[in-house]
Amino acid sequence: MADDKTKRGSPDTKRLNKSEPYEVAYAKSKRAKTSAQKTPGKSAQKATTRSAASLAAPAAGTRTRKSSSSRPKSASPAMKRTNAEPTRKKAPTPTSRGTPKPPKAEKTTENTAPRTMKEADAVDLLSDDHLQVDALFKQYEKLAKKEAPAGQRKTLAQTICDMLKAHTAIEEEIFYPAARRAGIDADMLDEADIEHASAKELIAQIEAGNADDDHYDAKVKVLGEYITHHVVEEHTEMFPKCRRTSMDLVALRGEMEARKMALAPEAGDAAAPDAKEGKSSGMLASLFAK
Repeated sequence: MADDKTKRGSPDTKRLNKSEPYEVAYAKSKRAKTSAQKTPGKSAQKATTRSAASLAAPAAGTRTRKSSSSRPKSASPAMKRTNAEPTRKKAPTPTSRGTPKPPKAEKTTENTAPRTMKEADAVDLLSDDHLQVDALFKQYEKLAKKEAPAGQRKTLAQTICDMLKAHTAIEEEIFYPAARRAGIDADMLDEADIEHASAKELIAQIEAGNADDDHYDAKVKVLGEYITHHVVEEHTEMFPKCRRTSMDLVALRGEMEARKMALAPEAGDAAAPDAKEGKSSGMLASLFAK
């Protein structure tokens, strides 16, 4: 038996049970080291098992991507059009033209032809008067804005009044009675007479006044508005209806021209240059140009 008292650091210091012999303790410690080198510990086995499991299965919470081959493929629009059955075209249905109808009595070549293709008539005469007097009203408006001399404004206002008096006279004495006989709406003609009466009142006030008087320019302006309203109604309602009737408008023009020259022979000579040429820059010019 070896002595229990050995040097420090000898195998005897590692003995747990110092009552057993030294040789037995040394043998045990040597076998323990050899077995430890041959077989790994439990912790190493657990780590190896855990790493193998992580490689075999994906981590929890991660989505597996499906392959594109597993999705059902849908045909493209081009393939659908190619595979679709061809549409059948419907056979055209035969159309038959009806028998042409003769022109109506109120719409003939004589009363619906453009102005350049027919002889001038009474409606053309009245339309020319409307354009001329509208040009004179525009000229007076310019003079009033420039504060032209009173004598110049008074002369132009008198010219306007003379033209309007002659125009209203040939309408009331010749054109309106002929329109009544042709069957034109009586209410429309009565309204035209009333509008003439209102214009005549202003004409009388303008002729009796002076250009320096208060509201003189305003009276001329209001008279122009009256005339414009009256002319638009005649041009859009009355005149088209007259041209669809049996009125002899060409013969009526000659009668109206003669009466107009008898009433105001100097009216045409005293008109402004633009008025003589039938030019107007106002609403009537655009109305008659249609």
